[in-house]
Order: sequence, then C-alpha cells, then structure tokens
Amino acid sequence: MDLARIIQIYIVQLGIGGIYYFLIAWLILHRSATRENKIFSLFFINVACGTVVNVIYAPLMINPLVLILHLVTYYLLSFGQVFLLLFTLLLLKSQRIINTGMQVLIIFSFAVLLSGIFFLGLNGEVRIDNSTNWKPAWSLFFFLYAFCLCIFTCIIPTIYFSLKLRTRFENKLIRKRYGYFLIGIGFYYFVWGGTSLSNYLNNPTFRMIWSFISLACFISTYTIYHGIGKVL
Repeated sequence: MDLARIIQIYIVQLGIGGIYYFLIAWLILHRSATRENKIFSLFFINVACGTVVNVIYAPLMINPLVLILHLVTYYLLSFGQVFLLLFTLLLLKSQRIINTGMQVLIIFSFAVLLSGIFFLGLNGEVRIDNSTNWKPAWSLFFFLYAFCLCIFTCIIPTIYFSLKLRTRFENKLIRKRYGYFLIGIGFYYFVWGGTSLSNYLNNPTFRMIWSFISLACFISTYTIYHGIGKVL
C-alpha cells in the first residue's frame, strides 16, 4: 500500500472521518436527543461507518468482496448527505411541515436512487483488481451518475436552504455560527467530490496530491459541529 493510500485511509478517513465523527455524533446526542439532533447525528454516523468499512477492505485483495465493500463505503459516505438536507429543512420549515412521513419519503427515495451504484459497479463500471493496483477505478458513466445524483438531489438543495435559513437569523452570534456550519459542509462536499474525481481519474499523482489536500479539508469539517451542533 503506497503512502497516499495510507494517509487517505488510515489518517484522514479512519482518524478524522471515523473515530472523530463517531465522537461528534455522541456529543450531539448526549447534549440533547431531539429529532433534529438525531437526524444531524446520522450524517456523522453514516460517514464514520463508511470510513470504517473502507479501512476493513483497504488491505484485502479478494474479489468480488473488495468491490462490494468499496461500493458500500461510497454508499454510506454519500447517504449521509440526505441527513444534512433533512436537518436543514427541519430548522427552516419545522416538524409540522417536514413531518415524519415526508422525512421517511425523502430518505427512502434517495436510498433507492443511490442504490443504483451497486447495479452499475457490479456490472463493470467500477474495477478493483491487479490491473488497478487494487485501487478503485470508475468509469465516466459511474462517476457522472453518482456525482450528479448527489449534486442535484442533496448538495444544491442543502446549500440553497441553508443560505435561506441563515438570512432568517437576527442574532449575529447565531448567524456567525451558522456561517461556520456552511463552511464545514462546503469542505465536506469538496472532500466527497474530490475523492469521487480521484477514483474516476485513477491517476497516482493526483491521488497523492489529493491525499494531502483532503487531510486539511477533512479536519476543517469540524466546523459543521462547531458552528451549529454545540448550540442545538
């Protein structure tokens, strides 16, 4: 396993995205187990679980097990985005409008659409074997499907509603803290998007550069919790 992969998996993902995100989820729920906090914590739990699965399969060289675990990893890392969207909607619209039925519908719909990555990945759109040095290599179609799905169903709506919500805060301190939240999710989306691009390009130089960039950016996602999680 090369240096870039060691940094990205065992330092960035396990240390920050795994152990650290489990801790943040616990802190959020320990502070107050409201509906909003439970949904907010599920973002961190999904990302943390995804990184743990990634650490499990990283040293393996057994197919199709490695391929399946890679798809599970990416699914969990992406699935967490729907909880950021729901969290923002609950703060903006309240539980009376975004009721339990609507929340389940949003989660279920995204889960079904995102599960398409398994169909594509297991039918030749993702390769992990000796020819790729046991690193994921995505086809252009797989990259566009996963990337565009998350961009248009979760990322753009979350950013839009978050910006709309921030303008409603009259308290300057809360508005400032929510600004930190926006910065944090921006870094998360950047790390997620860059990792997706890295898997598509499958270029050793880009992977090495990205491993160091993602380390700094993943640390910065702490502002997601610092910005709003501490005051919920």
